[in-house]
Order: sequence, then C-alpha cells, then structure tokens
Amino acid sequence: MVRTLIRRGAVAGVTLLGIEAAYAVLRPSPVLESFDPSGEFGHVSLPTIKVAALGDSSITAPGVGSPDEIWVRILANRLAASRRVILKSYAIGGSMAHNVLADQVGPAVEFGPDLALVSVGANDVLKGVPTRVFRSNLDQVVTTLSGTGATVIQSGVGVMGTVPRLYPPLSTLMSRRSGRFDRIHREIAAKHGTHVIDQRSDDARLWNRDRSLWAEDYFHVSAAGHARWAETTWRTLEPLMNGSNESS
Repeated sequence: MVRTLIRRGAVAGVTLLGIEAAYAVLRPSPVLESFDPSGEFGHVSLPTIKVAALGDSSITAPGVGSPDEIWVRILANRLAASRRVILKSYAIGGSMAHNVLADQVGPAVEFGPDLALVSVGANDVLKGVPTRVFRSNLDQVVTTLSGTGATVIQSGVGVMGTVPRLYPPLSTLMSRRSGRFDRIHREIAAKHGTHVIDQRSDDARLWNRDRSLWAEDYFHVSAAGHARWAETTWRTLEPLMNGSNESS
C-alpha cells in the first residue's frame, strides 16, 4: 500500500512538472524579432581577429532593440579598440548542442576563426536532453573548434530557475539541472584546454527580482541582460586576448 502511494505520488509529481514545462514553453507570448550580430569593427589598419559565434537565441537575441545591444557585438566593439574584428554569427534560435554540431560547426571551421564563442546548453536543459547526450555533443563541438587552433570560450549554463516563466517546483528543478550542465561545460573545457564563462558568478537573486533584465516574453533576455552577459564574458575574454592567435 505504501509503495503504491509513493509510486502514485511520483507519477503525479512527474506529470505536474511535465505540465509546467509545457506551459512554460507553449504559453502565448509576444513574437520578438531576432537579429544577426555579424559585422566588421575597428580600423582596417589594425591587426585582424576573426570571431565565430555559435549557439542559440542567446546570440540571435530576441528581446533587444538592435544588434548593437547583443553581448557578442558589445564584445566585438570593445576588441575593436585595438583590432579589426570580423564577427560572423552562425547561431540559430532554439538550437541544442546537437544542432550546433550538425549545422554550425562546419561553416564556422571554414570561416577560420581566431576566437570561437559557443553559447549553448539552455535548450538542452529545458527540453530534457540526457546529460550524457549533451556531454557527447558538446565534446564533439569543442573538439572540432579547438582543433582549428582557435581560442574557444564556452558559455556554461546559468541558473535557469531565474527565468520568469518558470515557477516552483519546475524552477527549482531547472536550477539544479542547469548546474549539472554547467559542470559538463567545465569538464569539457578542462579536457580540451578551453575556457568557460562564469555565468554563475552573477547574482541569481538580481536576475530573480529585476524584471528589466528580461524581454517581454519573460523567457529571453533584454538589452540590460545582454549588457550584464557582456560584462561577465569580458572577465573571461580580456585576459586571453594578449596571447590570442590573430590573423595578419
């Protein structure tokens, strides 16, 4: 009898989480324009650095007002103080690690980047991708990109329970699950000598309470959120640029 009740309780709990997840993803919301942050920055006389951006809507940025507000373009403009930056984005909204591997890595390698920014993992967390599958796909992405000699910076995965569309207990579950995926990023980086943005160093409590960091759909990040992402990423990127491989 007790086992039956426990089993029924577990089934009910899983059902509730499934309903919450479906509501979070399917809930009607404003249709937000996506952007391509690609461009060239800095004077042509400066040393050139080619930057490839791969990933999901964290790069296509529904929720900002213009490409100049996207974190990767903010970084490109900073680098342009001393370099000619050629930024090419291959990101596609909604991508998971297997999509990046199948659709984005090949064109990025052909581009011949000096720096590759890989922003992926959030959709894998939300859509229930097993950790072993994510690990394998991310490993192949990073293996291929690092094999080109490019400096590779991985996004890691932030505290996803802060997404306003998620409510307890789903938000708690997503916070824990996203932590596991962030650790996978770090395991892969340690294996290949790449680098991970410490998104979790930012104050999760601020992301919980400050709705100005979020877009109108309460799922994507606003321009203010992208500005914070840029600051967090810059702390990883800036020290690496002194020793980066740059095109002549």
